[in-house]
Amino acid sequence: MDSTRRDPREMTDEETMRWMQELVNKLVEGKGSAGGACSLEAIKNPVRRNILNVLEEKALEINEISERVGVTGPALSYHLNFLNSSYFIQIEGNRVDLTPGGVSVVRSNKRT
Repeated sequence: MDSTRRDPREMTDEETMRWMQELVNKLVEGKGSAGGACSLEAIKNPVRRNILNVLEEKALEINEISERVGVTGPALSYHLNFLNSSYFIQIEGNRVDLTPGGVSVVRSNKRT
């Protein structure tokens, strides 16, 4: 995601939904299928949901996420890559942040 873009935490629910729909449309046009775009499979796992929740307030370094969720090494990398390939987070170097799709999940968890 472009770093000049607006913080997804500031987006309304309607804006996050529009972002997700545009993502799905773009993926379908490019590949014929939306594939893993914002896949519910990604958020079934409690570790991945916990990762999204610790990113609720701000972007974090990978080591900070590791400390907060209690997962390290290859296991953490696996979960981060799964969330990244499902478009719930973005990883830039060592920094991880939510996408609008990730923000939407965190918000919906708060409502239930």
